[in-house]
Amino acid sequence: MTIHFQTVYTTYYSYLKSVAYHLLGSVSDAEDVVQELFLDVHDKLDRIEHVKTYLTRATTNRCLNILQSARKKREVYPGTWLPEPTSEAWQQPNQLAEQRESLSYAFMIMLEQLEPLERAITVMREAYDYPYAEIAQLLDKSEANCRQIYSRAKKKLNPNRLQTPVSQAQQASLVEQFVTAFQRGDSHALVRLLTDTSRLISDGGGKVSTAINPIYGRERVVSFLIGVSAKRYTHLTYAMTMWNGQPGVVFYEKDTPVSLLMLEMDSQVSQIQRVYFVINPDKIRLNQSSESRLG
Repeated sequence: MTIHFQTVYTTYYSYLKSVAYHLLGSVSDAEDVVQELFLDVHDKLDRIEHVKTYLTRATTNRCLNILQSARKKREVYPGTWLPEPTSEAWQQPNQLAEQRESLSYAFMIMLEQLEPLERAITVMREAYDYPYAEIAQLLDKSEANCRQIYSRAKKKLNPNRLQTPVSQAQQASLVEQFVTAFQRGDSHALVRLLTDTSRLISDGGGKVSTAINPIYGRERVVSFLIGVSAKRYTHLTYAMTMWNGQPGVVFYEKDTPVSLLMLEMDSQVSQIQRVYFVINPDKIRLNQSSESRLG
């Protein structure tokens, strides 16, 4: 049976890019992995018996190789390395709420704590609901080994971080309130919006001046926000945008995106527990035509 390359490419490109992104935390690296894979298999699709399994295994293995070297690079990365937010709509409306949460930015942050193989198995289980038998086949491991690795990975993750999701409308409202208070330098409003154990993490990649280390505690976070707002953010425009299936913000300077903001909510108290600023210019890759704005 002849397998048409374009059909396979159209059918699996988005899925494979999603897998690669959740393994690597980088849209550009994910694109490179999938494009190179399709170049390699272009002339041998007819000899592949189970196309999706083959492509998924190849994508996963390529990502694992990159993750091994990336860990060394991130050890010397100036400051905290944050995943690159994405506006691509990989979350599908018919997905279970748990699966959508497993594709969230908070989930991407948590994955950074894991070893490459732990991350691969966790992504396959949590985000794509793969059974252990298929994961074992993809990674050339035994089912028992995959279960053991997954159990070890789960112990490293904070189960309280992924709570019952705040509704999208509520998230959007909190984001809007936060940005308004932030740009106005309204410390009282920021105090009300943040939990007492809130944390702020920014990623400038050594290319843009920002806090190198995470900032802990509401008072310190508010103090930092007031200072950085007065220096740079009061004159910037912004747009509400969907990042990783949840509301976020892009800040613009003269129509040029200069900063991405993501907030992690505490659903129990309807406040903000994590503030993430991505200002490394290499990670601010916005496709203006594909942005999903909220207003």
